Amino acid sequence: MGNLTRRALLKARFSTVRPAIRLPWVLNEEQFTNGCTRCYDCMEACPEKIIIKGDGGFPEINFNKGECTFCVECVKSCPEDLFYPIEEVPWSLKAQVTEECFTNKKVVCVVCKEQCEVEALTFIPKVGGVMSIELSLELCSGCGACAKPCPANAIEFNYINEFEH
Repeated sequence: MGNLTRRALLKARFSTVRPAIRLPWVLNEEQFTNGCTRCYDCMEACPEKIIIKGDGGFPEINFNKGECTFCVECVKSCPEDLFYPIEEVPWSLKAQVTEECFTNKKVVCVVCKEQCEVEALTFIPKVGGVMSIELSLELCSGCGACAKPCPANAIEFNYINEFEH
């Protein structure tokens, strides 16, 4: 079988696994995984406790635990040089509403909108029907506030550009 390990085989077979959401301001995936010592200082520093040990033990964000407030504590606690300046936008991560959203099933729900401080989510009334949801990528900060409270688990996150920024 050559160099194909069982883990690699399973990863290839189940390639629908979403890429890890790294910490805000991380330079890029390769530099992060090459430079991170897995000391977990970032996990300890995070007041929201949304940083978990992910695949390979590398820290990643889990929005099912809560939202990122962009407090910068993870960046300040890291002894490695893995982040770009905090004066820049933390990442190009944006929310995406999936087909699982209750509005697609003709059920009224506005939980995500109620959680969004930047008002990136809007509900558009439909005559004789349930409102439809609209997400503004320009306004979305990728903070994850909408994810945990969603009863349909219908919020995913994607980087709209390369992993960087």
